[in-house]
Amino acid sequence: MKNTRKQSGTDRKQGVMFMGIRNKIFICFMVPIVFMLILGTLSYRRAASSLNQTFRDSTIQTIAMASEYIDMNNAYIETEAVKYVSDSDLSKYILGLMSDKKEQQSLLKDIRLRIMTSQAGNKFIGNMYIIPQAGSTMVNTKTSFQDGFYDAYMEQMSSDGKNLKRWADMHEALDEYTGVRTEDYISTFQIRTQKGKAVVVVDVGREAVLEFLAGLNLGDNSIVGYITAGGREVIAEQLPEGETTGLTEGEVVFADKEYYKTDTQELSGVSEITYKGGRYLYLFQKSERTGASICAMVPMHVVTGKAEAIKRLNIIGIVLAAVLATLNGIAIASGIRRNMGRISRQLAYVAEGNLTAEVAVKGKDEFRSLAAAANNMIANNKKLVLKVSQATNTLGVSANEVTEASGVIQEYSDHIARAIGEITDGMERQSRHAQECVQKTDILSTEIQEVNEIAGQVEALVQNAEQMISQGMSFVQALEERAAETTAVTAHVEESIQDLKRESETINEFVATINAISEETNLLSLNASIEAARAGAAGRGFAVVAEEIRKLADSSAAAAGEIQRNVENINQQTAISVDSAKQAGNMVALQTQAVREVDGVFRSMREAMTQLFVGLKDILVSTERADKERQEAVEAVRNISKIIENTAQSTQVVADVAANLQENVESLNGTAEGLGENMNGLKTEIAVFKTE
Repeated sequence: MKNTRKQSGTDRKQGVMFMGIRNKIFICFMVPIVFMLILGTLSYRRAASSLNQTFRDSTIQTIAMASEYIDMNNAYIETEAVKYVSDSDLSKYILGLMSDKKEQQSLLKDIRLRIMTSQAGNKFIGNMYIIPQAGSTMVNTKTSFQDGFYDAYMEQMSSDGKNLKRWADMHEALDEYTGVRTEDYISTFQIRTQKGKAVVVVDVGREAVLEFLAGLNLGDNSIVGYITAGGREVIAEQLPEGETTGLTEGEVVFADKEYYKTDTQELSGVSEITYKGGRYLYLFQKSERTGASICAMVPMHVVTGKAEAIKRLNIIGIVLAAVLATLNGIAIASGIRRNMGRISRQLAYVAEGNLTAEVAVKGKDEFRSLAAAANNMIANNKKLVLKVSQATNTLGVSANEVTEASGVIQEYSDHIARAIGEITDGMERQSRHAQECVQKTDILSTEIQEVNEIAGQVEALVQNAEQMISQGMSFVQALEERAAETTAVTAHVEESIQDLKRESETINEFVATINAISEETNLLSLNASIEAARAGAAGRGFAVVAEEIRKLADSSAAAAGEIQRNVENINQQTAISVDSAKQAGNMVALQTQAVREVDGVFRSMREAMTQLFVGLKDILVSTERADKERQEAVEAVRNISKIIENTAQSTQVVADVAANLQENVESLNGTAEGLGENMNGLKTEIAVFKTE
């Protein structure tokens, strides 16, 4: 047993449970951290969604404002062009109404000064041109005075030579004539004068648009572009300091892309796209005035940058909390494990039987109370072992006394067993005699019961016969009533047959009338046929009618004959039915007489059964009286037999008690011997405990 305890203690020391105190403490500290992680994730997702939507709204608003700004400048350009179209002095010059050369030169210089002033006042104005017909001087801001070429310009820029598209992407003929590069402007506005002899052209400067787009700060690596209705682009890329552009010169960024072409029907929009393997937020705003669009692509990491910062902050906080929780849990678990080790070691000594051990722990927490409870348990166990040791000695003395007392009890039980045996023999003889009396009385009782049962059966048969006679009389009376009803019905049937015979005679009269009509119709048809034959061709139609009348008469005669035959059959059947009805009436009269005779027989039987029933009642009364006396005699004999049986049973109970007492004495002796052996073993076990 000691080896088993030592092995058990070793197993407890070496066993490392997965759900130990350290792991439980670690789990307790990690639960709020997990909730922090979940909360942080939800916060990040909400923040990312909110910031994303806010960025989208603000950026599309910025793009819209940029488009409005460029439209405002385009409106200014249109106003400047219209101002020269409506200039009266310039109109005179263009129409050739100004003959004075000095006046012409002065006007041209003034116009050139004014357009150059407009160009200087608005950086979006690239170059301005006033192109008259050949023979007149063209005024522009690029070169000195040149000859006009209105017709050639209209031929290139107008499809019908009259109408001009106000906003165009380029004018190659004008560029070639003046030496202006197409790359210097992004679009142009053109308008004819009122009399159609000249055209005013104003270019939108590319550099001004590029400078404006570069000033739209949408985030690092974002791309902003101005795309004309014809697909020309001005692209501004916002790069972080030190980075170089990833776009090649002349590369088309927006105009040829599917997302740009798809959105040409909308004025504005936002979507996420993939460009060169990266995810971008694509935004655009289209101008209704010029058909040009401002498009932007912003990297998604810029859109979600603030949310990513929140995400990083959450991760850092959760990691720090996890580290602090782990360190705190390790420190707490180490203190708990040390105190648990001290308690476990002392309790192991107690388990081995050393009740002098004392549990000591460090700290002022619950382990101090646990140590005090353990020391109290050890002290109580020590007191208990001392008391058990003292009780063992006393119990040994008591076991010896029990052994002596069991010997005396066994001797007394032997004497009681012999006396009970003698009483049992006498009771058995009395019981046999009483049993013989009971058997003979039972035979007599059985015979009386059989007579009584036979009388009862006869009485029952008489009652049943009387009931059957009553039912038979009821049936006979019902049969008599039915016979009377049958006689009445038979008479009614006979009357109905007579009525049917009379109706048949009436039908015969109708048939005779039909036959007479048929004969007259045949005669009429014959006369009509004769007259039709005399009339010749004129009477052919009348002959056809006569033939149809003859056929109708023949059909009527045939039908009348068939009706007459049916009526004769009915008359024959009616005569037979009258005879049958009379025979049925005679049979019903005979049945009524037989029913009355049967009723008289049933009444005689009922009177005889009544007399028989009275005699059976007298027999039953006498039988019941004899059976009652028989029952009283049987009951008296049975009471004597029961008394003998009860006495024998009581004697047997006493004998059984004596036998059980003897067995218990023997068992008590064995128990006393086992108790002595157990006391010796208990003393040996108690000797293991150390109390001093």
